[in-house]
Amino acid sequence: MLDKLSGGEAPARPDFLSGGGEMGARMRAHDWSASPLGEPGTWPRSLRTLVRLMLNAKQAMFIAWGPELAFLYNDDYIPIFGAKHPHALGLPFAEVWSDIWEQIAPLVDSTLSGNGVWQEDLLIPMERNGYPEDTWFSFSYNPVWDDRGAIAGVFCACTETTDKVLAERRVAGERERLRELFRQAPGFMAMLTGPEHTFEMVNASYYQLVGHRDILGKPALEALPEVAEQGFREILDAVYTSGEAFVGNGIPLTLQREPHGKPERRFVNFVYQPIRDTHGRIFGIFAEGSDVTEAKLSEERLRASEARIRGILEGMTEGFLLLDPGFRIIQINSEGLRIDGRPESEIVGRSHWEVWPGLLGTPAEEAYRKAMTERVPVTLEHCYVFDGRSVWLELRIFPVEGSGVAVFFRDVTERRQAAEALSASEARLKAVLENVPVGIIITEAPSGRVVTGNPHAERIFRHPIHPTPDFDAYPQWGLHHPDGRPVQPHEYPVARALLTGEITEPEEYLYRRGDGTMAWMRLAAAPIRNDEGKVVASVVAVLDIDMEKKGAAHQRLLINELNHRVKNTLATVQSIASQTLRNADTTEDARSALEARLFALSRAHDVLTQENWESANLRDVVREAMAPFRQERGRRLHMEGPDVRVAPRMALAIAMALQELATNAVKYGALSNTSGEVNVQWRLTGKEAPRLHLVWAETGGPPVEQPRRRGFGTRLIERSLAHDLNGRAEISFAPTGVVCTVDAPLAEVSAG
Repeated sequence: MLDKLSGGEAPARPDFLSGGGEMGARMRAHDWSASPLGEPGTWPRSLRTLVRLMLNAKQAMFIAWGPELAFLYNDDYIPIFGAKHPHALGLPFAEVWSDIWEQIAPLVDSTLSGNGVWQEDLLIPMERNGYPEDTWFSFSYNPVWDDRGAIAGVFCACTETTDKVLAERRVAGERERLRELFRQAPGFMAMLTGPEHTFEMVNASYYQLVGHRDILGKPALEALPEVAEQGFREILDAVYTSGEAFVGNGIPLTLQREPHGKPERRFVNFVYQPIRDTHGRIFGIFAEGSDVTEAKLSEERLRASEARIRGILEGMTEGFLLLDPGFRIIQINSEGLRIDGRPESEIVGRSHWEVWPGLLGTPAEEAYRKAMTERVPVTLEHCYVFDGRSVWLELRIFPVEGSGVAVFFRDVTERRQAAEALSASEARLKAVLENVPVGIIITEAPSGRVVTGNPHAERIFRHPIHPTPDFDAYPQWGLHHPDGRPVQPHEYPVARALLTGEITEPEEYLYRRGDGTMAWMRLAAAPIRNDEGKVVASVVAVLDIDMEKKGAAHQRLLINELNHRVKNTLATVQSIASQTLRNADTTEDARSALEARLFALSRAHDVLTQENWESANLRDVVREAMAPFRQERGRRLHMEGPDVRVAPRMALAIAMALQELATNAVKYGALSNTSGEVNVQWRLTGKEAPRLHLVWAETGGPPVEQPRRRGFGTRLIERSLAHDLNGRAEISFAPTGVVCTVDAPLAEVSAG
């Protein structure tokens, strides 16, 4: 829809930018060379005309022109821009108002389609001063055409109405508060507006006073013509013009309360209070008061029946005081004298503050003065001291027309003491709950609403114990059966205690705690009943047995592991004994060989036991295997290799192999003379899959010959060692000495 700027005319002096205040000066000084608009002298005639109009207008205006809707605005628009000024000059519309573009873009699109837009008091949340704020505007978007008749942009005249909208809202809020005040007020109230004192709001008590006539929206003296000649016209006009309130007490008023009835004489207390707007101008009168006709009549009846009333007062179970407007005690009944403990002669006729000076400066004094001056009833409890004894009294103070205030009071010391005892009991219960080493949760019946939980329960559950609307709404009841199945609502111990009154036995469940971990809990619940035996709540005891469960599981694992190792050890001993006895020439040879092999097995076990049977250092395994042969041969036994951790199975296999090799060396090989030596060397080979390469080499012993048959030791090394290590074990009988080579995968070894 937007065409490029027409540039058919030669650059001209931008005389249309002359004047125009601050923005005219900024446009003249602006560097337009990089702008899509180009130099002002090349701007279309229609744009120049609009700019001249905008700069000289006394209303906030802007123009968005061209394909990018370059933004031009006048001085009156600067306050709307706030901190965006003056950087926005010439920038694209969408960039200038990027914070509100989503809201106004449809309006711009509609305008560029040829449809003008008008908005009144539109809410536009914007960030014009660096922070979000709600603003309201009345504005029009109008399409503007270039010299060729094509729509080239948007022209806007706008007014910020934020202050007006907020003021209207404040007024509306004030009116709503007044309406609520009217609705709740016990006395009559009316709102009169304008110099004609038109009824704008009237409450039920006012309608009752004037006979439920249709007065709303009518001038007061037109709606109530009979009061016009009773002086109220002058009073209303004086309040409206002078701004001074008028207070009337016991004012006589004649009203025709029935359409065809006789006028009635009433007595009213009222206040006419002028009402001002935010600018201090008076726009109405607030009328508030009460119909005291009955009080007037009651006063007469009261004087006529004092004796009867005194009899009633004397029979009351509450204390009674009657004070005049000066707080002088006019009357006190027998119950009041009994509570105070002094005779009537020491009380009646004296000032209230003289009789009870301890009340000065207390909430009781404030209550008396509030009831006396504001003419409103006040109730409170206060502690009196009578002849050294403290007595709590409940005071109900009522204003009495023409007689000050009447006070009804009763001794509530026992109730206060009971309340304090209850509070102390609750404090003790709270202390118990907070210190008991068991999680406690209390729920209400029948909803199951969680009421509270103690700190220990929160520590167990690892989340706060929040009060909830009902049992099902509690989000953390994530109990599961041992098989992982979620516990249904009716299965909960809490639910059974509430619904059936059942005292549940301790039950074990898995629980998803606040940190997402699963843990074992032991729960038991019991109902709480009232005096009638009805279930009103339940108490739930929770124990964290997760460590107990894990300890038992670990114990079972250790026992199974021990059984496995004992069986393996017995199998090894059985094999050693069987092979030894089978290959021994004499009983003594068998005994000696069997002891040596069992001692070798025991020493290997010692090394593994020191490491909790998790793994062993190969150097320690070799050292302990060679220990029995070091005496007198220590200098001829050598071992060399890096620190390597081997699994228990490999440690035992290597230890037994070294035992056999060393025993053979003592009998027939390098250790059978005084000069032979034994070297045990090992190293790691391979990178991705490390392997252990260990070599036993004898030198300097008697000449070695290939044996005619392989004995138990040889078979133990070549077969059992290779099998246990899942590797290769070879013994060669070189003339220079026996050499045993072991090669096994270390990864397999590490796995045990």
